[in-house]
Amino acid sequence: MNLLSISTASDILSISLCQNDKLVQSFNSKNIRQHAELIVPSIKAIIEKANTTIVQLDGICVNLGPGSFTGLRVGLSTAKGIAFGADLKMYCYFNFEELAYQVLIKKKIYGRCAVLIPARKNEFYFAVYDLKDNIFTQIGSFELMQTNEFLEHAHYFDWILTDERSKKIFENKDLIGKIIVTENDSYYGALLVMSNPQKYLCKDFTYLEPLYLKNFELKRS
Repeated sequence: MNLLSISTASDILSISLCQNDKLVQSFNSKNIRQHAELIVPSIKAIIEKANTTIVQLDGICVNLGPGSFTGLRVGLSTAKGIAFGADLKMYCYFNFEELAYQVLIKKKIYGRCAVLIPARKNEFYFAVYDLKDNIFTQIGSFELMQTNEFLEHAHYFDWILTDERSKKIFENKDLIGKIIVTENDSYYGALLVMSNPQKYLCKDFTYLEPLYLKNFELKRS
């Protein structure tokens, strides 16, 4: 399965070209917020370096968020344009899933994991997963949560997954042993999709919108 994977939910622009579970080419920026300027040239360069073409892909997978409002719209509109233009399948997943699956694969950890994605000041996008036997299961619904609200319940979790900037908040609350720092990487989004393509396939993506945690409904087969 040959996939182009796009993740623009954070300051990092991450693009990967994968063949089955192997990473063929990738581009990962570092906190520069130039997604709109870099995404198309970066995809073009990745495709050329791999000596392939867009029409030879089996599909496009894209991170739907939650995360950066502008970044998500840039990533999704680019993915849609490629999928429409080359008549490719579209696969989509949530930012929480990309981050949780990455930790599961790289760290081999198990237990109840809170995934916290920075939102506005003193707020996080929040989700909980049970990690076990290389499988993650969502517990409850996605939420937008105040930092203090989460800290009241932090002791219920075996792990707290967040980014480097947010790490200090939880270190100061004596939670350092539970913290796992991660960042977006589209390669793990591709691996996630390949683990269950039918689950992440979006058959009708014409009106597909990013996840902003309000008035949102995604129909995936």
